[in-house]
Amino acid sequence: MNKPRVIFLAGALLLAAGAFLFLHHPDVSFPQAGGKPGMGASGFQVTGISEKGNVWMDSDESRPVDIKTLIFVSETHLHSDAQTAWEFFFEGFLFTALPGSAIRFTPQTRELILEKGEFYWERKLTGQKVEISLFSGGNIFKLSAAGRIRLGGRALEIWNYSGQLDFDFDGKLYRLDERRYMNSRDGGRVPPAALFPAPPFISPEAETLALTNPNDTIVQFKWKNVQGARDYVLKLYPSSLRENLLLSKVVAENAVTLDIMPFIEYSELHWEVAAFDAARRIESAPARMGVITISSSLLKKGMLPQPPRIEVGSLSVSGEMVLIKGGTDPNAQLFIDGVAVKLDGEGRFIHTISYKSIGVKEIVFRAVAPSGLEAVLKKQVTIFEE
Repeated sequence: MNKPRVIFLAGALLLAAGAFLFLHHPDVSFPQAGGKPGMGASGFQVTGISEKGNVWMDSDESRPVDIKTLIFVSETHLHSDAQTAWEFFFEGFLFTALPGSAIRFTPQTRELILEKGEFYWERKLTGQKVEISLFSGGNIFKLSAAGRIRLGGRALEIWNYSGQLDFDFDGKLYRLDERRYMNSRDGGRVPPAALFPAPPFISPEAETLALTNPNDTIVQFKWKNVQGARDYVLKLYPSSLRENLLLSKVVAENAVTLDIMPFIEYSELHWEVAAFDAARRIESAPARMGVITISSSLLKKGMLPQPPRIEVGSLSVSGEMVLIKGGTDPNAQLFIDGVAVKLDGEGRFIHTISYKSIGVKEIVFRAVAPSGLEAVLKKQVTIFEE
């Protein structure tokens, strides 16, 4: 083989190797359809904005973000109003920014600063440790695998769900192990609180409801108990971005029945549950979100939830004892003179009351529907001396 041919082949191989490295380098990408840069071009991309809201690029709120055409060429401030949540992808992490959150991103230095608001993060792509900043440059925050942070008034609340978290805040170094919570307002006087793991099973995880009758809006939410947890907090949203909290309910069991009638204007309902420390008011790691899709509704628009019925079939008096038989809606909670009464699958009950004195006695029945509406019925009986 002559010398010029060898040189040509060597050059071709070098060019091919260079092209391969260029195409597969994580910092290199090409514009996608619609002019939107690939994730690797700047390491940052806005990926979702709640349906009826805007994310703004200026303090006057005259330049809304357009996901399809957004390209970062210089330092950019992004913020949303008090009703708008949004999500963005940064260096392999997916962030959900709750309403009223603000960030600053500089593409030249690939610097992301969370300036205010509340954020959830979760690693979606494997890779090296990723650093961001809090409030301003210098407060370095090395992201763990998943967590939640709230920034306001130069104070931090951090829920570290998974992995080790290291950060520098106001010149002080911190380290949070997995499943730990801290609040900087404690001033370091209170050690980080332990968090419960997320409930490992939820139901309904994904369910479609066709609402044809009022009772179709009754939904039972269930989850597997977390060892050591006594209370749970259940939250309901119209989307996975958590932009509008429809319901927050603390329960002392691993199931709750709710009437979703007040929320049927939404096509989807997203819900999550977490163990809850009632004494310290601390939520633990949430389970993955479940979703209820409302495919159709023949319910009349504006139809309101109704209080449950209460039927008393018989009141039998025998000496100081009263035997009561009756029924109510099977999904309701029934109380007789403040005492919870167990119902069968059809809402029927049998209950006895014992009195220590004679005379006219008033019995108060109270039934509470999953919607929170309640019905009260009062009955009188007379206790005679035997």
